[in-house]
Amino acid sequence: MSMRLKGKVAIVTGAGNGVGKACALSLAAQGAKVVVNDLGTSAAGAGMSSEAADATVAEIRAAGGEAVANYDSVADPAGCASLVARAEDAFGPVDIVLAIAGAVLNGQINSTDEEYRKVMDLFLGQKFWLARLTVPGMVERGFGRFVSVASEGARGGVGNPVFAAAMGGTVSMMKGLATELKGTGVTANTFAPGASTRTYELMLPELEKAHAEGRMSDEMFAAAKKGPGPVEHVPPIVTWLCTDEAAGVSGQVFHSGGGRVSVWSEYKDLNTISKGDPYENDPYTLEELDVLVPGTVLS
Repeated sequence: MSMRLKGKVAIVTGAGNGVGKACALSLAAQGAKVVVNDLGTSAAGAGMSSEAADATVAEIRAAGGEAVANYDSVADPAGCASLVARAEDAFGPVDIVLAIAGAVLNGQINSTDEEYRKVMDLFLGQKFWLARLTVPGMVERGFGRFVSVASEGARGGVGNPVFAAAMGGTVSMMKGLATELKGTGVTANTFAPGASTRTYELMLPELEKAHAEGRMSDEMFAAAKKGPGPVEHVPPIVTWLCTDEAAGVSGQVFHSGGGRVSVWSEYKDLNTISKGDPYENDPYTLEELDVLVPGTVLS
């Protein structure tokens, strides 16, 4: 191993299973001291157990790495504070945060207030609270890597508007943080993984229903059943973002999975129409927009 992260202290949330575990193992293989955080819930967010985090720690130690477990919920500020304190007590100041913990929760527009807050706290609040606790110290020391998980849900393609809002908020939060951190030695990025994890498997009955109702073709369903690929394809780009070689990369969204790595396009204006100086010209009329929006702006 190249040990590119030797001596770095890393927190990985949701590291008891799936993508989080794979990323924790990858950081440890590069020499990072890893705090393995996992509440030990089911993929649907039920229950609580220390077994998942303990198993990942045992695997890291068996391979010669350094790791400790933490079982706090990162869906509230107190749990995030306890997690960071655990890292500092065990290894010292935090250099790297991978905010990955998640669960399959109701993100529909008919969500109750409690369900809405649960989604937002887990998928968006977690990143804010952990960044608030760790980024200032990273800036003081001149090195830090903050990487947050998002998903295809951020682009709205899977519905679940509350979940989409939390994922889209994650992307925008990391982009805004990257702008504020420019020149400090600290970066902020996002990754959207694709892997055949237990969370993905939990979604399969819904996909099967869509296929049975004719909303998904035979070809699409066959690909869905096969899954996006082994989880081991996800960690390389995430780990690379934590290295010195990625010092100039910040504010990006990477997709990794199925043997592919790509970067999402940036937000930008397309197909602009203009009347020139807004102080010298009248606003567009609805009749003008009847023609110009379909024919030009959305063409």
